[in-house]
Amino acid sequence: MKNKLNHVSFIMDGNGRWAKSRNKSRTYGHLQGINVIPKIIEYSIKQKINNLSFFAFSTENWNRSKSEVTFLLKLLEKNLSKKIISKANEFGIKVIWIGFEKNLSKSLIKKINFFEEQTKNNNTINVYFYFNYGFKDECECALEKIKLSKNSNEHFEDYLLTKDVPQIDLLIRTSGEKRISNFSFYQLLYSEIIFEPTLWPDYNEDIYSKNIEEFYSRKRRYGKA
Repeated sequence: MKNKLNHVSFIMDGNGRWAKSRNKSRTYGHLQGINVIPKIIEYSIKQKINNLSFFAFSTENWNRSKSEVTFLLKLLEKNLSKKIISKANEFGIKVIWIGFEKNLSKSLIKKINFFEEQTKNNNTINVYFYFNYGFKDECECALEKIKLSKNSNEHFEDYLLTKDVPQIDLLIRTSGEKRISNFSFYQLLYSEIIFEPTLWPDYNEDIYSKNIEEFYSRKRRYGKA
């Protein structure tokens, strides 16, 4: 029986190294990397994949240089434009932000929420955008909410930011690094994982197709023999 591919997730890694190999700044790598996302979304739609997610900025990324962090925040804000909202609506893309408001400006939060609101009725594909997210922080926040809750019928997962995110069937991390980096562990319980050596700015539809083929070739046992 062919594996079902409902949700593909990406840890987009390698922008800085890609830029460095070309004697460019890390910010140049981020500029090139963001151009890959629309291509992957469009290809996913063609493959009839219902859910797609991108890990763009972790809660640990605040430890990077102030100039790089500022650039990434401005890059996100620039891509929350009405033009891109219109494009998302044209393709039926519903965008859902997964992350914390802490350290984000009110204007950026407002733009993110506006983008979500404008695309909430689209139903071709759900795109989860993990920005200012970390699973460790998600767990700590959930545990605090449980302590304050008086509802004994609720469970730990009911308090997670990712409670409505479907399980990830395939996680692809680019750049060849072999770690999860505090990503969405609860959704990764039974995920197939591919550590793709290609740096994110060089990632394309052909490589994505090969990654999908590898997923379909694997036998998913879910604990069975």
